[in-house]
Amino acid sequence: MTAAGNNFWTFEQAVSYYQYVFINYIGFKDKGMLLAGGCGHTDGKPQIDKTKHLNEAYESGRNIYPEQ
Repeated sequence: MTAAGNNFWTFEQAVSYYQYVFINYIGFKDKGMLLAGGCGHTDGKPQIDKTKHLNEAYESGRNIYPEQ
């Protein structure tokens, strides 16, 4: 999940919802979260390409089911 801000509370509601609904209620297995804060401003062009988050997302996806 991306966000313009990078404060400690930025993802609090989303993480809570994810854990309650997807993990506890539906029963999905948690494979981790990538919370990408500091990706620009709400009134400007996104800046995610200037962060490390895209590479982290790529590597996270590759490692969900590593080759055996």
